[in-house]
Amino acid sequence: MTIALALLASALFGTGVAFQQRPAAEIPDEFAARPGLLLRVARQPLWLIGIVAEIAAFVVQVGALRRGSLVVVQPLITTSLLFAVAITASWNRQTVNPRDWISVLAVVGGLGTFLAIAAPSDSSSGTADGTDWLATGASMLAVLIGLMWIGLTSRSRRRAAALGLAAGLGDAFMAVLTKSLARATEHGIVSMLTTWVPYALCAAGLVAMLITQTAYQTGQPKISIPLITVTEPLVSCGIGVGLFGEAIHVGGYRGPFVVLAILVMAAGLVSLSRSNAPDPDKARRGEPLPSL
Repeated sequence: MTIALALLASALFGTGVAFQQRPAAEIPDEFAARPGLLLRVARQPLWLIGIVAEIAAFVVQVGALRRGSLVVVQPLITTSLLFAVAITASWNRQTVNPRDWISVLAVVGGLGTFLAIAAPSDSSSGTADGTDWLATGASMLAVLIGLMWIGLTSRSRRRAAALGLAAGLGDAFMAVLTKSLARATEHGIVSMLTTWVPYALCAAGLVAMLITQTAYQTGQPKISIPLITVTEPLVSCGIGVGLFGEAIHVGGYRGPFVVLAILVMAAGLVSLSRSNAPDPDKARRGEPLPSL
């Protein structure tokens, strides 16, 4: 059941990404990382459909996380990249060339192989003390601010890469909070509402949404979307290990295969970033954006 729910969430997330990316890419750069960006995209029916899909995905993800750990559920969520690629290509009435499909499969396959070989456990406490939460939140915030600064002061691919990484970090922290929320719901909705988790999740969700839309706004989905897809599970699984006592194993005979999986994933990301990167200015001029 955990795997089925995670894959359903993945399909919904991929749909949401595909429908949100196009409207965001049409917004001028001057609105980057500003609340006005959300106000503008919220006027677009396509973007609203994407949000509905992501809300549904979130609900399904909570169900998956109630039954399984972050290190099991999050890797399966990465297959959302496949759905995003297929839907975006269909929307633009373009085909995805074989090289790009191979690159996408390398990203998803490399990440999936890494976590499969690492033999993640299915157990998770889903809870941590206040000191650990503060240390985790402060560390994430510091890195996030640095990446946002790099992204907003850069252009083209470097901008898309930095903002994609920032969005991935934001989504990773959201996944961690979602796991904690899923654990809190085991004691009932009323009990859950007396904790700080749902309110932190709402606040973090708004920030993460703004960062993600800013990444989409770059108009370079071949860079931003794969980086978001890869960063989220890797970081959330790492936090799951340190914060919730989840476990992965990368020592012994697993080491060389883990390194190989990472290299394959990295090669896929590099290939995507170099494969006819779309012109961000086309969206501003109303021209069709290239497919993934």
